[in-house]
Amino acid sequence: MDELTTLYVVEMIKFETCATLCCLANHRRGDVCQQTNSSWPTRVRVLKHNQNKTGFRPMAVRDAICRKSRGNFQTLRIKGLHIPRLSCGNVRSYAGRSQFFLFTSTLWKLIMNRPESSANASKLCAVCRAKASQICSGCGEIAYCSKEHQKQHWSSSHKSQCKPYKVVFDEKFGRCMVASKNIKPREIIFREKAIMTGPKQGCLPCCLTCYTSLENVEEASLFRCPGCNFPFCQEKCAKSSEHLSAECLILSRAKLHVTINDMSKFHPIYLCILPLRCLLLKTTQPQLFQAFSELEHHNDLRRQTDMWDVYQVNVVEFLRTICGVADQFSEEEIHSTCGALDINSYEVRLFGHNNREALGVFTLASMMSHNCVANTHHVIDANYRMTVRASVAIKEGEQIFASYTLPLEGTIVRRSVLRQSKLFECRCLRCSDPTECSTFLSALRCPKCPTGAVLPIRPLEEKDTQWQCSQCTYQLTAAIVNRLINKIMEKFEAIGPNDVEKFEEFLSRYASLLHPNHYLFTSARQSLSQLYGRDERYLLNTLTMEQLERKVSICQQLMAVADIVEPGLTRIRGVTLYEMHAPMLLMARKIFEAGHCTPTELKEKIETVRSILSEATKILSLEDPSSSEGAMGMAAVQSLCQIQRWILTM
Repeated sequence: MDELTTLYVVEMIKFETCATLCCLANHRRGDVCQQTNSSWPTRVRVLKHNQNKTGFRPMAVRDAICRKSRGNFQTLRIKGLHIPRLSCGNVRSYAGRSQFFLFTSTLWKLIMNRPESSANASKLCAVCRAKASQICSGCGEIAYCSKEHQKQHWSSSHKSQCKPYKVVFDEKFGRCMVASKNIKPREIIFREKAIMTGPKQGCLPCCLTCYTSLENVEEASLFRCPGCNFPFCQEKCAKSSEHLSAECLILSRAKLHVTINDMSKFHPIYLCILPLRCLLLKTTQPQLFQAFSELEHHNDLRRQTDMWDVYQVNVVEFLRTICGVADQFSEEEIHSTCGALDINSYEVRLFGHNNREALGVFTLASMMSHNCVANTHHVIDANYRMTVRASVAIKEGEQIFASYTLPLEGTIVRRSVLRQSKLFECRCLRCSDPTECSTFLSALRCPKCPTGAVLPIRPLEEKDTQWQCSQCTYQLTAAIVNRLINKIMEKFEAIGPNDVEKFEEFLSRYASLLHPNHYLFTSARQSLSQLYGRDERYLLNTLTMEQLERKVSICQQLMAVADIVEPGLTRIRGVTLYEMHAPMLLMARKIFEAGHCTPTELKEKIETVRSILSEATKILSLEDPSSSEGAMGMAAVQSLCQIQRWILTM
């Protein structure tokens, strides 16, 4: 864009880490991008714009805007102010005076003294500023003139700063994360500790410190906080520093209004805990609060949802009126906090003898955009530290994606979850493809031809699109398909979690209606892959040859789908490979003992099992040791050692 069409309305705040510049064209109010600028360490936020026949015009803004006073940019919050449009011709008339600006691109460079950067410009050594001959292989951004200066810079400062990613601004995704170098599978992209954790929204009563469910705990076994009367699993948790601060004091004001007695029923007061903790960061840890406040909250969209009213009553009014924080936090501020948590928080699985679930806020992880075929996977340990690794190779410049939904669900289900929880319509390649990357996870069987798959013609128009067979002219309306799937889903959800016979019956009963890879079938197979060999009626050493073959077949079908929609070194692949190795080993042994294979053939089969188990070990070793997958990984290591010793004796 040239000077006449590129205008900037910005908020600039002195900031420690980065400078940002956003073009207003096609950007929504509040979008932010980042771009390194060591001369002016600032943050810049796009505010509001209007485009008409004569181009961009300044409008009244209702947020922080920028002014120049004595050469320094400062923050000023004001309502109803009109911003004059500046150009290179009239900038001198404003020199030395406080003024709000609407910048053109040329004027921006003049004021900031930022020369146009050149992609081909020579890089300078970070240590001596001489012409550089090599670049850091970690981040691909810092250059050096020699190995000695690279080692010197690494030990002095760059070790803590080097990273294989950068946060940039994209017109479609807003702030997002891209690879700053080629990233290998299994390579750590970043680690981050949660800035705050709290009970999962909608949970049953739980301990506010360790999040242990109190559902089956007798009143006599609970410990009530003397200050706020909240139930805890033990005295130690009630006396934690996280609770015995402003949180307990504020909640104590509601003690006469709220009583939590029935641990088997949801109580709305738990909706307040995590928002309150994040709001309290404003005074206790301002820097963390600043990072949290920059997360997207989508208040403009959330106002149109039922959850806005739920939060208004159970969080906003409760905290401001009953807990007396009206002088500390505005309604809009509390709503923004609730929205930022809904949009950005991650579910944390806590392992142990009790059922524990929580939510964590990870500001860096929030920069990863969603894709229904992600290229990363993450693990959150017991200390609420997230480790994000590449599950597949990621090339320099490619975007780094996470998945906000369950990858093995169908398109309609995934898009519905994203629409309700994250307030956006996913239009990724997988959602746009009727076959879902040739997995046919949402396809039906055609009753007219044996090989046809009934697919949505326009999958992004799920309410209106026709469904048509891939081999003939057979069609169904979206309404009929939805009614059919809903009825089948009711049957599926009625199956007990450990009922092998009912899962097998479900697969057989609906085989004529659903594609073999349909997501309901895939979910059933995922359960069966672990039930065979673990259920007390189907323990591994009691399985028949047919049942062993069935378990292996189920695992292979499951991986054929998972390797497409959740590719690479992912948790589901590691678990499925582990589940598959044991029946294959038993089958090889039974075949040999029956005299149906030679010792050489037996050794080949065992080598195959070793290869499978070796990959499972490689993947599961990345999991938290306290998790079920982590325990499976340790068991895999032991099994691998036994198999290797066995092979040596053959």
